[in-house]
Amino acid sequence: MLEIRGFRGFRFDLETVGSLDSVITPPYDVISPEQRQTLAGRSPFSMAHLILPQDEPESGLDRYQAAGRRLEAWITGGVLRQDSRESLYLLRQTFRDERGEERVRRGFLGVARIPEPGERLILGHERTFESTVDDRLRLTRSTRANLGPVFALYADPEGRMGRVLGQADQRPPELTAQTIDGVKQEVWRVDADPFVTEFFKNKRLYVADGHHRYRTACVYRDQMRAARSGDGPHPYDYVMMGFVSLNDPGLIIHPTHRLLAMPEGFDPAEFFKKLDRWFEVEPVDGALERQVEQATKCVIGVAFYGGGEFLLRLRKDARQDLLGGVRSPAWRALDVAVLHAGIVERAIGPGDELTFTYERDGGEAVRLVREGKFGIAFIMKAATADQIRACAEAGESMPHKSTYFFPKLPTGAAIHRLI
Repeated sequence: MLEIRGFRGFRFDLETVGSLDSVITPPYDVISPEQRQTLAGRSPFSMAHLILPQDEPESGLDRYQAAGRRLEAWITGGVLRQDSRESLYLLRQTFRDERGEERVRRGFLGVARIPEPGERLILGHERTFESTVDDRLRLTRSTRANLGPVFALYADPEGRMGRVLGQADQRPPELTAQTIDGVKQEVWRVDADPFVTEFFKNKRLYVADGHHRYRTACVYRDQMRAARSGDGPHPYDYVMMGFVSLNDPGLIIHPTHRLLAMPEGFDPAEFFKKLDRWFEVEPVDGALERQVEQATKCVIGVAFYGGGEFLLRLRKDARQDLLGGVRSPAWRALDVAVLHAGIVERAIGPGDELTFTYERDGGEAVRLVREGKFGIAFIMKAATADQIRACAEAGESMPHKSTYFFPKLPTGAAIHRLI
């Protein structure tokens, strides 16, 4: 049975840190080295110092040890103060979508008990990498904290959680920050509500973002159990999450477009010939991203350096023939599966021998090809929340970089200690 509850979060003391704009950040894995330098320079209390720490040779500390010492110093010095009661942290994020229109997404921070082996209560859709888990695990061991939340989705078609989330409309937020990604972050602390625990107990969660953070929490829990005896639960049996409804109107999933260097000897005419059995080819003159986005069926855009731009429309009933019987129907339903297991494998070459560059902005991807910086761009439609849920239910890992959720959840709105 799924268990969601509140926790006594550690939060920044406003009188000490001043503007929260300088300390609250996006998650570690979307911060570039240049952005990390900018964020760290804004404040000695920026979360960048914890989630992307650096070695401190003068102190003889590696970056993980440095982060652990810094966090303890912030707590001891009153930079971070722990709430006195079990709490939930309501979150409202205001941002602009790809059309420039203002959007709002609502959610809350809490903790979820990590399922036991074999329990399918929290499901992911991405493959994780051991090197990244090891990095986050070493940081967790040193800080003994969930520094940033895992982004989790839940089903609420009737809007029942509105009675909790609606408390944010009754008073000003306690935390307001503009993060480097242009998102306005507002947070309200509310007392933990038994209704929330009851609402979630028969549900499943779907990890949208933060698969490595979630996997790290599972490994850390197992290691702590092995090292310690005694009855639980303990704080490390739980992981901090940000919960957003699958039905929230502000839930936006962006596609991630693919770029390739021009393969040696590549011939666009031969490429189309190989795919003719499964695709209709339509040349387009500009606005490739928009035309892909507006398509109702499986359509993938392709741009060649010096060779024009085209729409590849999957023919009716061609998906099964193209992809065969491998993987689950949920996986085969993905446009990105059609691209990698269909188009790339059949008309270019083995995908594991190719190096893709990923780009969020479809217009930028096309521009890079027009300027000759890449040879081929594949322009994708976004996966839907239902497709992500279906793959998670089927136990399938979606192809790499299949989804991009925006905005990301803020790091530093609350910290969950594991001690």
